[in-house]
Amino acid sequence: MRRAPSIAVWFQRPGEEMPREKTSTISQRGATSVGLSSIVAAASGLLVLFVATRALSPQDNATFIAFWSFLFALFGLLSGVQNETTRAVRNSLQAPDADQTGRPRALSSGLLVGALLAVAVVATSPAWAPTLFGDHAVALVAATCFGAVAFAGHCSLAGALSGLGRWESYSLLVGTEAAVRLGLVVVASAPATGLLGIQVASAVAAGIWLLLILVMPSLRTAASSRADVGLRTFAANVGRSMIASASSATIVVGFPIALLITSETSVYKASAPLLLAISLTRAPLLIPLASYQGVAITHFLENRHRGVAVLARTAGAVLAVAVVGAGLAAAAGPWIMRSVFGADYDVASAILASLTLAAGLLAVLTLTGAAVLALGHHTAYATGWVVASVVSIGVLLLPFAIETRAITSLMAGPLVGCVVHVVCIARASVQSR
Repeated sequence: MRRAPSIAVWFQRPGEEMPREKTSTISQRGATSVGLSSIVAAASGLLVLFVATRALSPQDNATFIAFWSFLFALFGLLSGVQNETTRAVRNSLQAPDADQTGRPRALSSGLLVGALLAVAVVATSPAWAPTLFGDHAVALVAATCFGAVAFAGHCSLAGALSGLGRWESYSLLVGTEAAVRLGLVVVASAPATGLLGIQVASAVAAGIWLLLILVMPSLRTAASSRADVGLRTFAANVGRSMIASASSATIVVGFPIALLITSETSVYKASAPLLLAISLTRAPLLIPLASYQGVAITHFLENRHRGVAVLARTAGAVLAVAVVGAGLAAAAGPWIMRSVFGADYDVASAILASLTLAAGLLAVLTLTGAAVLALGHHTAYATGWVVASVVSIGVLLLPFAIETRAITSLMAGPLVGCVVHVVCIARASVQSR
């Protein structure tokens, strides 16, 4: 039977003969399943925001978005576990005869990281929880801690499945987690539960893998898979990857928190339309890309010898989609916002178009980061994201209107971060020659 083409051929130059072993990153069936899971994840996230908008007042919705951003900032931080687990398991798979004594297992390592993060949340919560969570601080800190540990397990399994090339199981895990979150939020949106119920439902959905692992042998295989290095080196790699993920989370999902910190309370409380617009303009690009990040890392691992060239076509395609999306957002975005979310959510065409372009730059930064990580340059990977987040936060401190600060911040930070990553890839390519 003829093998299905993989995404590796997307990067092939005209006339270039690619080795057969370099075209097995993902099968057509696997790519389809990952694509479907990314659609489910994107749709579920958007529908959660829609349900919250309809069930809550604009003021309560701004509070929910702040909690949602904090929760997913933690989840974004933990995505560093997934990225490094993907790289480590893939490399281990390529050296099956190597001695694996003392090398950490995927699930146990991830759960340990999640537990440490939960301890940090509890220890620091007196300083920030009353302001961020209000009257329900204790309940929401508990829900957040459960979500952190549970999502760490989810990330370790997703990373191991990506490294092993079990794309259909990976897709089922990712898609189910997102769909369960939507279902729980819909149930919790009843008037009797209100804001607190929706917040708790958003966090506890991360634990669905605890049920899936009982019925899916592939998840149990992924849980016991090992890294390509010893515990100390793996921990250091995960740490650097999580530094990058923390910076990524600051820009990608934690941005409303950054706006809250750098804005007057009254200005932030009135910014629910802007916050919702930021989330909606990002989702079409960033949520599917998050699902494909494991594919990207494994692909860059297989084609690391090609340097910057391996990024050119994909980055160009992403930017082209962003430009087209910006045009559509300018033309139809304001009407969609008013029609779907109500008259209180009126956002100007120029703002929606600019936010869509900014989402494209974030997507490119995510791709360049995956390429640098695949090369094993963990420090440069972290540096690019840290520089991007520092620039973004610095722009938010400028004395401009909240819309101007948000758009400029979301464009300037990723652009600088991309430059850092591309310079690293170019230098690695020169050294390899």
